[in-house]
Amino acid sequence: MTQFHRTALTLALAAACAGSGAQTSAAATLSSSKNATAQLAEPKVEKLAIAADPIKKAVLIGRVTTGDMIFQLELEGSEPMWMQMGNPPAWGAHKPGADERYHVELKLTDPKSKTRIPYANINFAATNKETGKTVTLPLPPMWGSSGLHYSANSALLGDGTYTATVTVDVPTFQRELKDKDLWSKAVSARFHFRLADGKLTEVSQASR
Repeated sequence: MTQFHRTALTLALAAACAGSGAQTSAAATLSSSKNATAQLAEPKVEKLAIAADPIKKAVLIGRVTTGDMIFQLELEGSEPMWMQMGNPPAWGAHKPGADERYHVELKLTDPKSKTRIPYANINFAATNKETGKTVTLPLPPMWGSSGLHYSANSALLGDGTYTATVTVDVPTFQRELKDKDLWSKAVSARFHFRLADGKLTEVSQASR
């Protein structure tokens, strides 16, 4: 075999391997997309017999179990928080501003140990179907009377029907080897709620 033929054969094999890799990558992407779609199934709507005022008392928006996690989303009135602010950061009391009517709160729990899951980056996004506008919030970790949770104050986007998505990135704590595949991918859950005159009239039907 001449040098020319050896070179041509090498290039042909490389191209074949690249094509196979591309097919594998495409299949993996399609599989991941299907998994994400499955996770983001539309929640069932529960109409409240009496409109609930989240400013007066915390209201359960929904509870979803997915990705070996229990997502419990709640809405309540905004509240002051002891937190780091400024540059350089310094601890101080943050008082809710005029644009911080509500407190969006997520309790993230391991269903097996019943332990709250720490060290996770969590993002909340809610779209008002009437206006088409979307509000996005990072939910930093917080400690309160209910223990560890993730939360932030927000005005949301006024009255209307909302579709909300909560996304939890891979927690950054170490794991035992037997749990190396536990919470190894970002997980999302979808919720529904409706605000009328600042009160909740519809929420997501909570899973058990």
